[in-house]
Amino acid sequence: MSQLCSLFDQRAHIINETLYLVGGSYLDSSDIKPSSLRKISKIDLGSEFRVDGLINQTRIVTEDAPNELTDKDVTNGGRFFYNNENLWAFASVGRGDDIPTQVNQTDRMYRYDTIEDKWSADKISGGEYQWFNNTNGFYAAAPDGRNWYGGGAGIGIWAGRPGLVFFEGNLTPPRWSFIRESDDLNSIPTPSTIGGSSVYLPIGEEGIIVLLGGWDTTRKGSQFAGDELNWDLRPLSDIFVYDIAQNFWTLVPAKGGLPEMRAEFCLVVNSAADGSYHNIVMYGGWSQLRGEAYADVWVLSLPSFRWIRVEDENNPDTRPFKNNLDNPRVGDIGRTRHRCNLYKNTQMIVTGGIVSQYYDKKLNIDACNSSHPPFMVMDTNTFVWKASIIPDEQDYAVPAFISSAVRDRTKPDGDWPNERLGQIFSAAMSSATTTPSPTSSAAPNPTNTVSPDRGSLSTGGIAGIAVGGVVILALLIAGFIILRRRRKQLEPMPPGPYDYFAASQASIRELASNPLRPELPNQYFGQELPSQYLGHELPTGIHNPELSASPVNPSMLGASTQPLLPHR
Repeated sequence: MSQLCSLFDQRAHIINETLYLVGGSYLDSSDIKPSSLRKISKIDLGSEFRVDGLINQTRIVTEDAPNELTDKDVTNGGRFFYNNENLWAFASVGRGDDIPTQVNQTDRMYRYDTIEDKWSADKISGGEYQWFNNTNGFYAAAPDGRNWYGGGAGIGIWAGRPGLVFFEGNLTPPRWSFIRESDDLNSIPTPSTIGGSSVYLPIGEEGIIVLLGGWDTTRKGSQFAGDELNWDLRPLSDIFVYDIAQNFWTLVPAKGGLPEMRAEFCLVVNSAADGSYHNIVMYGGWSQLRGEAYADVWVLSLPSFRWIRVEDENNPDTRPFKNNLDNPRVGDIGRTRHRCNLYKNTQMIVTGGIVSQYYDKKLNIDACNSSHPPFMVMDTNTFVWKASIIPDEQDYAVPAFISSAVRDRTKPDGDWPNERLGQIFSAAMSSATTTPSPTSSAAPNPTNTVSPDRGSLSTGGIAGIAVGGVVILALLIAGFIILRRRRKQLEPMPPGPYDYFAASQASIRELASNPLRPELPNQYFGQELPSQYLGHELPTGIHNPELSASPVNPSMLGASTQPLLPHR
């Protein structure tokens, strides 16, 4: 029986408990090297789907897909526009035999109807905004079917003013437009970015888009000498916020322990039910500057705009395995060119990606390697990687270590860059104060307790309370007389304020499921070791087996020096 070993650069989206994949490169157990797949792949998530190894092809349903969407040479890095029933393949598409090579864009997109299970070529009104050569741009979508795309190897490196493709999949028929910057001089230009990532947040009149990371393509950089990449990575202290209603971009500085600069990572976002927190979860990525991939988990918490390093547990990419192809050392292993989707509120599904060690060792695309599976899933309530994707829905509760790190901050350090953005978040926070958000503070192994009886008191109970009250009153009178006789004049020293976030004081450590760990300086180039403690169990009644824990015994050998070559 053949198995799916790896995939990367694919489009991926979930509609109605089905994961859809098209485009990109795939490695099957019967293949010698990754190749394109002339199919759309569908995986049913309505029942438990194990992801702790290679995937049997019997769990994947495939159907023919247009060649323009599946040619490996041109379809890596595209995206899905979508609504509740349809998927449109945008960017990184082939021209087709009827389109001349000198034509770079069209007004048509291939649409897959998930109800009828069929493809069609739709003519989209509004202009010709399907770029054939655009790849690796940033993308965001609202639940109502509005989609945005910017940057990439097409739009992102235009000599003129870049902007956003706005696709309205919520309209019948759908339409699109190209949005350039407003004439407001206080707005910064649309960030020209390749390999960055963004999310949509339901804040303000029409929502906002939060963009971070990737390469800055506005000018030639200085980090790399020639080759393919002539730009610098954007620091992850630079967070770009787009106010959709006002067509207004703002740069917000982020604080906390900053992640290393990177591109080609993935994001999902969890929002508290009351809107008090919006926690953007980042996984993986690639640094051309450092010549390595990452397998770390970070949270950017809004509205405080603070980065928090997460001690995730049972990450398959960082645990040692007996069948590791190249080296039992777990350091310097990371995943890039993958996709993330949030499923059932708290399951972050990581689809595909290239897993590499150091610079030139690819652990999952040169041969099958069950140590680094093609799919992974992490619970964003506990930050524990699981063995299965399950159909059970859970409510999101802000983890205690995040609320502790944020410490009631309701705005960025140094205040809001402009009044408009401050008003948007202030309005969201005002509504949040009326309905406090639940906070997850369970210990790793919570003990079940029996709830007290909430019925009425018995007659004996009432009599006991009366007698107890008389005894307590007598003791209070006796204590007062003794204190008067002692005539002590010494007053206790009142406790002073203590700022756990002062630079000279240690950060607080929560006794919670994911303790906040002290951050390393941003310039530190060492590799973190994975956690060695056991994963937390889900609440009773939720079936989701844990990945088996493995003891960590990394080699102490240093990383070998590798030349910084283009990572493609």
